[in-house]
Amino acid sequence: MYTLNIKNNYPWAITVNGNKIINDQGDSAGLKNQGNSYVTIPGIGKMAFIDLVDKKITGYPFIKETWDILIRTSNVEAYYRYKGRRELSAVIDQYET
Repeated sequence: MYTLNIKNNYPWAITVNGNKIINDQGDSAGLKNQGNSYVTIPGIGKMAFIDLVDKKITGYPFIKETWDILIRTSNVEAYYRYKGRRELSAVIDQYET
């Protein structure tokens, strides 16, 4: 479990897990005790936060952190790892990036 902090600088509201609304242009939220989560962003679709727990994605033998989250959109993915402080911050900018 981790805390997902989201800041929305986008011109439209976004939703987290289908029910938490983060309003447009500067609103933010801290969502505690997240596992698998998704953010719906108008114009992009869904951004998934897949909690891999302690499973590692193959091909990264140098990883030392214990916990893993795979972040995916339709055309981008990132692999986030943490140990200790379980906090992830995401900013949706005015260009939906």
